[in-house]
Parts: sequence; C-alpha cells; structure tokens
Amino acid sequence: MGAVGLTLAPAAQAQVSVTGGGGPIRLEAGEQSVALSLDGDTLRGPGIELRQRGAAWVGQVRGSDVDVGWSSGGLRGRVGDGTVALQVLERTPEPGLRLEGDFASHPSSLIVAPFAIAGAVGGCDYTLSVTGGRYAGWRTCQPGTTLQPGPVSLTLPEEVLALDTGEKAALLALLLSEEVLP
Repeated sequence: MGAVGLTLAPAAQAQVSVTGGGGPIRLEAGEQSVALSLDGDTLRGPGIELRQRGAAWVGQVRGSDVDVGWSSGGLRGRVGDGTVALQVLERTPEPGLRLEGDFASHPSSLIVAPFAIAGAVGGCDYTLSVTGGRYAGWRTCQPGTTLQPGPVSLTLPEEVLALDTGEKAALLALLLSEEVLP
C-alpha cells in the first residue's frame, strides 16, 4: 500500500505520511516493537491505555500517568513525573509541523513532514524518511550517552486521519518519546 497525505492542521501545508488502509500504529526500534490500536477515543497496546477526555489524552503508559492536553498552538500536561510544554507550529513554506519545548521534561525540537521526521522529542533523537509506505531510519534515546543510533520504523494507519492537529501532535510526541519504547 502506498503513502497517503494526512492533514495535521487546517491548512493543507501541515501533513505527515501514513500507510494506506487500517491496522495498528506500529513503532519498531531494534528488537523492541509496540502495536497500538486507535478505536474511537481510546488508544491501547501492551502496557498502554489512553482515553481522550475533552482535549487531552489521559491514562497510563508503562505504569506512568499521562495527561497531555492540547489547545490552539500547544501541548501541556504531564507524562510520569515530567512536564509537557510544547508549541505546535505549522511549517512554512514547507508542509508539516514543528514541535518546540519540553516533553516529559526533555528538551524537544521535532519536525514532522510528509517525507521525514527529524529532531528530538521526549528523550529520543530521530532521523526518519518515508520508505515503503512508512517512516524508517535511526533513533538514539537517553541523551548525553554515547549510544549508537539504532534502526527504527513508524507506521501510521488511516485512522489517524480523524484526529485533529492537537491530538495528532500529542499522539506523535508520546509515541516517539522514550516513554513508549525506552
């Protein structure tokens, strides 16, 4: 299945690639992987149970409490003991989003575009490009260490299309943080 454009903001410029059809949201990093199902207002997977409560994802991720809300222009809340204060900015003139600030108390600066994801969020650094209908590339977690980058891939199904800008930004920041796959 080929890649499909996914609008992340009201303007057509903010997009991310997704795989065609349904299926789980899948993140694979080295020997680890997680598959999450998005069913209406619930996101579930092994050790992960989040529900949408108003304009927030609330629940548990691997034993840590999560309460990440969104409003125009930003994400605010908590992930475990860490704070979330991220600006969500539309990229111009290129399509996509830029996330700037702190996620789970980790400095974060991430670009999400139709053909690439690059930067840091929630304790992990990413360099991904779209290949074979998914994002694939490298990540390093635990900043400040001398760990070598490891292979990573991210598959986003069409169900993500129904989410608004804030929901998508919160979901991607949480998914790519070291909270989901350390």
